[in-house]
Amino acid sequence: MKILFIAGPTKSSLFGLAPLAIAARMSGHEVVMASTQEVVPATMSVGLPAFPLAALTLAELMTTDRAGDPLRIPAEDAAFVPFVGRMFGRLAAISLDPLRDLVGGWRPDLIVGGPHAYAAPILATELGVPCVRHLLTGNPVDREGTHPGVDEELRPELAALGLAQVPPFHLALDIFPASTRIDDVPPAQPVRPLRWIPTNQQQPVAPWMLSRGPRRRVLVTAGSLVTTTHNFDFLHGLAGTLAEQDVEVVVAAPPEVGRALHDVPGVRHAGWLPLDVVLPHCDLIVHHSGTMTALTALNAGVPQLIVPQESRFIEWARNLSTLGVAQTLAPGEDTPEAVGKVARLLLEDPVHATSAAAIAREIAEMPGPTEVVGQLTEFATRGLTCASS
Repeated sequence: MKILFIAGPTKSSLFGLAPLAIAARMSGHEVVMASTQEVVPATMSVGLPAFPLAALTLAELMTTDRAGDPLRIPAEDAAFVPFVGRMFGRLAAISLDPLRDLVGGWRPDLIVGGPHAYAAPILATELGVPCVRHLLTGNPVDREGTHPGVDEELRPELAALGLAQVPPFHLALDIFPASTRIDDVPPAQPVRPLRWIPTNQQQPVAPWMLSRGPRRRVLVTAGSLVTTTHNFDFLHGLAGTLAEQDVEVVVAAPPEVGRALHDVPGVRHAGWLPLDVVLPHCDLIVHHSGTMTALTALNAGVPQLIVPQESRFIEWARNLSTLGVAQTLAPGEDTPEAVGKVARLLLEDPVHATSAAAIAREIAEMPGPTEVVGQLTEFATRGLTCASS
């Protein structure tokens, strides 16, 4: 079977899809992972065939329109969410022609798209093949509110197909355990669970990464998109605050950001880290509400202090807090004093570690990638009749 995977414009979207794509390839299926050129090196780093789409970087997608004219990123939450939707719509629009070139000589039997890869259901509709949505948020509905912006941006492409909105996916794969979902709105498509295996770019392993020292270890990160000009002050402040505690602090960040953090007293390491290797040997992670980061921590059974940098992630972060595996400090609440106080609570109260361990056991019992590949093979073989039933 031929399976086309379409990732979003970030490494995290690629790493979310990678375990399933790798399992499909190891099961003997033909697999291609399509992504922006910016994400192609990460795709190849995990051993997957990479098809480059847009040459635009994520920053360029955010700050320029289709004509190349500059865009202002809204500061207001009400305007920012549809703005992000239009960005995902632009990505889909500029991805369609390269994807059509690809499938002209290599017709997939199934398309698997990331949660914001809206070219996936459009292309699947054109080809008449089933389309699966791979979720990264633990919720199969558009709780972020980005879909209207997507439809607005894609109006010309949708009109050409006689559509008013992006076609629905036929099936969703949810990589978050059931206990973490916010299920007050029913999904539009069937949802199947999928155990996600932490996947990221690797580096040579140092002995300290695989063991614990005499002090408790706290990992701090603002994700892979942080730069020395974007979210750097946020990360620098977190590292400095936590380094004042009686803990060992390690900072996971791109190499250039890590080098800029070497002036923070008390930080053992700052730079790129493979979270899947390091996190099982940590006592706490403090992060920006990245979904892959949070899921890697859940998988490792590590309590989390979540400091969301976008309001659209606050509800999701607080949902984890209600489960006892995390505490959330929303913007405005994240003072150094509050960060230090909540970090001490998470480290000292064993209930959080116990709750995190329970979620890790739940994840371990979910159907693995190889099992789900078998389900998808049957799904694709039965085709759209199965999808609409």
